[in-house]
Amino acid sequence: MHPPPTKPDARLGFGTSVVLALLIVIAVASANGGLTGLLTVGEDFPIRPFVEADFGAVELATGDGHDGQQYYGIARDPFGTGEVPDLVDNPSYRYLHILYPLLAGGFGLFSPAVTLWLMAALAVLGFGVSGAAALRIARQLGGGHTVVLLALVNVGLLLAVRFLLPDTLALALSLIGVSLALEGRDRPAGVALALAVLAKTTYFVFPLALGAWVWRSDRARAVALTVLPAVPAGLWMGYVFARFGASTAGNLAVPFTGLIGAIDLWSEVSSGEVAMALGALLLVGIGVVLAARTRHELLRWLLLAWVGVALISSEFVWEFGNNTLRVLAPLWSLAAVAGSVYLSSRTSRKNLPV
Repeated sequence: MHPPPTKPDARLGFGTSVVLALLIVIAVASANGGLTGLLTVGEDFPIRPFVEADFGAVELATGDGHDGQQYYGIARDPFGTGEVPDLVDNPSYRYLHILYPLLAGGFGLFSPAVTLWLMAALAVLGFGVSGAAALRIARQLGGGHTVVLLALVNVGLLLAVRFLLPDTLALALSLIGVSLALEGRDRPAGVALALAVLAKTTYFVFPLALGAWVWRSDRARAVALTVLPAVPAGLWMGYVFARFGASTAGNLAVPFTGLIGAIDLWSEVSSGEVAMALGALLLVGIGVVLAARTRHELLRWLLLAWVGVALISSEFVWEFGNNTLRVLAPLWSLAAVAGSVYLSSRTSRKNLPV
């Protein structure tokens, strides 16, 4: 009988992930005129003068740049009482994802420099916690196979670090919530999940999957895990829609139509973007296979839920692979966990005494 494999340590995973994320931050900042380079301020985007008023001349990206510049603006004006709502592309959508800019900007009280540094720090910390939480969940579910270490190199989350986006914080809080729910600690799990939804509304998928997991055995618990995390985000959504009007970003579509429509557009984008989109499509396929093979019902619900997100994502999400991988970052981490659990169970069955 072979000895059991050594299970990857969550603390080591946290340290490894943080170092990797820091290297990304240092590399991008060094190549783009300092930390402001991570904001990817677009030369044609309306918020450019606002950022330049805070930092002076900054390295500019062609066209509209990326979303980090918008989250910086929201961090400086988190309640939308100043000029920032007029400088972002869809305030009724952007302001929904409030937790990351709210914390980084100290409720709008911190200086520009402190806000920028905290945006980077929260992105790096979220990346580290996400990796550690994935390893912890794998251990809780009996997974010891080293394939779970793939969660520490989640490309979608690395892109979120590079562009200073809320995804790393949202996934870290979500996976903490899942881990706590596995231990039966539903109150702190609910708090973590509620914060995750405030960081990014799409992450309500996690409470939904947890609720489905426990529905047959404990409906009251299912309601608590699903409904309570939605309350803070619902209240904040009411404020945002009352202030800016109800709107969406057009990220959702009839199943499969977004992917099919994006395929026709791939000839117009860079080969790197297409490669990342194809990688995301492969990830969806892996998620389907693992959902079919896993013996753990919670993993099945989580995997299928994020596969569902992929299938109803719009052409806008699928056109650019960096968007697709970032939206599906949870599926990457969950696939690493499910793969570890599945491969460990196969190894255990092989090592049974005969």
